[in-house]
Amino acid sequence: MRGAFSPHLNQGVSAPHFLMKTEQVMSVIRECVEKRTFCELGLYYEFTRRHVLPVAAADDRFLAVQESDYRFDGFIIIDYRHVDIAVELPEKYSEIARLEGLFDGIRIPPVDISGYRSVFAYLANSGTNIEVEICSDFDRETAIFAGRAVGASEYEFRFLRFFTNCVWDKRPFNVGYDRLRAVKFGSRYLEIYSKYLPNCPAPPVRN
Repeated sequence: MRGAFSPHLNQGVSAPHFLMKTEQVMSVIRECVEKRTFCELGLYYEFTRRHVLPVAAADDRFLAVQESDYRFDGFIIIDYRHVDIAVELPEKYSEIARLEGLFDGIRIPPVDISGYRSVFAYLANSGTNIEVEICSDFDRETAIFAGRAVGASEYEFRFLRFFTNCVWDKRPFNVGYDRLRAVKFGSRYLEIYSKYLPNCPAPPVRN
């Protein structure tokens, strides 16, 4: 994650000085998927920028690899509607990543991102530990929880969180998709914690 004034925006790529429309964001993301190039994102509820490598795009959201200083750190799924600015980084940035062999290790998960029900059904049934970014009662605040999806329906998913002392919460809770800002999985943080967690006490509800 980079500061709002990323040095890359002053080196061969111009950042828009206006908030982009969803159709414009979608166009940039789809182009990055096709060209396999990096993108810098500005989300409406954050003051910092995120570096990602988009790898799949659906009608409402996209799947990307999280990146920082040429280090990949798992996957993230974000709705286009949360993105204010999407800027393709210079081709040289992606070229260096290819020369360093970073793209060789990417294994895109077989997750259907066309709807959140299919996303969370996949994550629940595969037993994948995840992080979710959820809109709090105040629109500009984001709550981040680590845990596991244990069910998914048409309008919400069921989530059981774990704490930093490697203890699972006592009971799961429901989260509406309209409150979801991002879902992340496969990060170093999650992979390390997963090694020391006891078995998840809530079996997934098969969908």
